Amino acid sequence: MRIGEICSRDVLTAEPSDALAKCAKAMGERNVGSVVVVDRSGGFARPIGILTDRDILRGQFDRHSDLYCLNAGDVMTANPLVLKEDCDVRNAIDCMGQRAVRRVPVVDSGGELVGIVTFDDLLPAIAGQIAAIAGLVSQQIENRRVRS
Repeated sequence: MRIGEICSRDVLTAEPSDALAKCAKAMGERNVGSVVVVDRSGGFARPIGILTDRDILRGQFDRHSDLYCLNAGDVMTANPLVLKEDCDVRNAIDCMGQRAVRRVPVVDSGGELVGIVTFDDLLPAIAGQIAAIAGLVSQQIENRRVRS
């Protein structure tokens, strides 16, 4: 299974100059935990950072500033892990584990943002694969019983 098959295509984005308060409000309205910060200078949205609810809190407290004085670019995690949509799920899990991240922007072959994948997206996909394996094993056990 490929990441492009399970990622969410509805991605909340911001530009580095967007006010942190605006990002936080949008995240609350959409009930999401992250914003992908993009550079649109090449004519398409290229992920350059990710801003999580945790980044917002830490950025605000670390800088002793309020949300209206900071921009997304001030507190985002720059150079985030990015996965291509044709990446297989196992490789994605390995990459996410190595970088210790829960959310990853997904790009097409040209580097344009097309989605975001989270551990919450991966869990049902993996559970489906495990259920299929369990069904296969159960069928094999049943076949052995019938032959015995």
